[in-house]
Amino acid sequence: MDQYKIVPAGTRDAVPYVNPDGGRATHEIDTFAALKRRRVLIALLVLVATALAFLATRLMTPLYEAEAGIMFNARELTPMGAAVQQSTLLPSEETARKNEIAIIRSRGLAEAVVERLGLDRVAEFNPTLRPPTGLRAFIDDARATLTTWMEPALAFVPSAETQQAAEDLSPERVRDEIINRFLSRVETTSSDASRVIGIRFLSEDRERAALVANMIADQFMIQKRDEEVRAAETLAHNLTAEIAKLNRDIHESERTFEDMRLRLGIEPDSNTRSLSERMSELNRQLIAATAERLRAEAQFAEAKQVRESGDITVAAQVLSSSLIQRLQETAAAASARVQQLSVRYAESHPRLIEARTELRDIRGRIAEEMAKIQTARLNAVAIGRANEEGLRRQIEALKDQMTRVNASEVDSRVAEREMEAKRTLLPQLTARLNNANAQIDYLKLHGADVNVISRAVVPRKVTHPPVAAIVATAFILSTAIGAILAVILERADHSIQSLTQLRHMTPLRVLGTLPTVRFRRWRRAKPADEVLEERDSLFLEHLRSIALRAGVAGPNPAKVLLITSSVSNEGKSSLASSMARMLALSGRRTIVVDADLRAPTMHRVFNLQRGPGLAEFLTEDRPLQDVIQHDVSSGTDVLAAGQSLAAPGDVLQSARMQELIGDLVVQYDTVIIDSPPVLAVCDAHILARLADRTIMLARWRSTRATTLMTALHRLSDDRVPVDGLVLSQVDGRKYKLYGDADADIFSRGFRKYYVR
Repeated sequence: MDQYKIVPAGTRDAVPYVNPDGGRATHEIDTFAALKRRRVLIALLVLVATALAFLATRLMTPLYEAEAGIMFNARELTPMGAAVQQSTLLPSEETARKNEIAIIRSRGLAEAVVERLGLDRVAEFNPTLRPPTGLRAFIDDARATLTTWMEPALAFVPSAETQQAAEDLSPERVRDEIINRFLSRVETTSSDASRVIGIRFLSEDRERAALVANMIADQFMIQKRDEEVRAAETLAHNLTAEIAKLNRDIHESERTFEDMRLRLGIEPDSNTRSLSERMSELNRQLIAATAERLRAEAQFAEAKQVRESGDITVAAQVLSSSLIQRLQETAAAASARVQQLSVRYAESHPRLIEARTELRDIRGRIAEEMAKIQTARLNAVAIGRANEEGLRRQIEALKDQMTRVNASEVDSRVAEREMEAKRTLLPQLTARLNNANAQIDYLKLHGADVNVISRAVVPRKVTHPPVAAIVATAFILSTAIGAILAVILERADHSIQSLTQLRHMTPLRVLGTLPTVRFRRWRRAKPADEVLEERDSLFLEHLRSIALRAGVAGPNPAKVLLITSSVSNEGKSSLASSMARMLALSGRRTIVVDADLRAPTMHRVFNLQRGPGLAEFLTEDRPLQDVIQHDVSSGTDVLAAGQSLAAPGDVLQSARMQELIGDLVVQYDTVIIDSPPVLAVCDAHILARLADRTIMLARWRSTRATTLMTALHRLSDDRVPVDGLVLSQVDGRKYKLYGDADADIFSRGFRKYYVR
């Protein structure tokens, strides 16, 4: 739609007034821009925090700092005299340094310094001697006043208070408080690459600070010397007892060793060798006996097999007997003779019978001989087994004997080694005892290996509290907190902040911005008065741009202009009155109609009467000339709201209201209607259908994006036409800080075009 083309209200099509991606209405956060926008908040927070930090340093008790330096030697005595501790490593440099610092900050050393210097009689450390001052006095006075007020109620529990007061003032509690305050003033410094320890003490008195620092160093050296002397004496005593015990153990071990050797009766080394040689010989004999037994068993098995088979030919070969071989030859000859005679003679012939008898006798002798051989071989097997078993028994007995001898030998060797170890340890312990005695003499004569390398001097100026450091820390922390708070506030700010944001929210035409009016003579000027006083101001130029883009000028200008907003206090009345005066001053016949019958403001802007006005005209049939008032300064006619009505909506949508707008269009060049907010009542929906153009206002950094979107949704749902949006009450100097693309409209370079 052409922005200069007038479309009657009845023919305009209502379009969706909110983009589908309405979520883009949430503006992106630029951290640097957010810090610039919230610089006043950050500066105020930094100023308050820095001032409070400085005030806190003024309330603190000023303290002087004195420092003494000592250097230690990382040498420590071995606390016990056991042999296993000869290889104990000395502590590392860091461990030794921590040990020395722990001694310096110990309660024992603090009590010794307090006792020597009589600090328990100084009000700085003794709470019972110090009257409250400063903030402490204020707190005590407030507590006393509160106690006085509550005295009737506290009268029921006097014993508890008395007991608590007595406990707070007990000598033990006072002593502990003195030591705690003393230790809170002691500080130590050290470097990882040095054995030097700095002892710093803070005091309200400069001379006392140096005195206490030097006394801590001196007392530390005394306590270190006494501690090392006690450690050396303890070591010497332990070593003496250890040497005496070791001598007794050596004598006892010698007697035990000799008794063991006498009980064995032989030298352990020779006894072991003879038993080993005998064991080797018996093993060789056992192997030979086993082989002989196996051979005899094999021969016996062969003889048994031959005898059972009955083969005489094989028997002679297997048994290897010459007698059997001869008998076999004789038996063969006798068998051949029996064969020959059996051919020649009958079975009963005497010679044949004789030959067979001879053959039978020969075979009987062979059998007898074979039985003898088998019996001999069986005896050989039994003998072999007996020999083997006897050798095995001898070997087992020898093994038992060797086990007993070895056990006795191990015990004797262990006893001998223990005795030798104790003999070796004895001179070492003696040397350590001599060294411990020498250390005792050295410590008593020269003291501990700690030197005071620098004595504390009386400080010239107060060192605590560190005002610069505290204030700088407060400044840095408050700046960081302020920056974080600024970003959080920016993220929590969901108001409309730029024209770009409006264009993301809705496809409706954005007509421009209306700058805020600056203060004049310690009061804020009215925008309508700005039109009268400044002919070429920034406000007036932006107002002309809005009027031009709204279509009130040109060959076919809009006659009726409705101005509304989402909620109240967004500047719609200011825009209506300012535009009316501007157009009237330019020579156009202009009238302003205050249609906000519930909360009218136009009569106050022009310093006119509230009534009679629009309400009386619509309800009482007053003549139009009786209800129109005139602004002398600009020539603008004003139709005020008049008296409040019970149902303004019914009156505004009456036929007389339509006739009124028709008459005004005939009599005036421009009719500007100031309507109520959209979300408050539905009057704007009624009036928009009587206007040629409807302008919607959103206040810069005040109107929430969701509020404007809700109003536009409502107008779109009711098909109420909206022709443009205006971002009102914009602070040009702050607007540039948001870094939007249209921020150049408030550029300093444009100031030459405006006359202030």
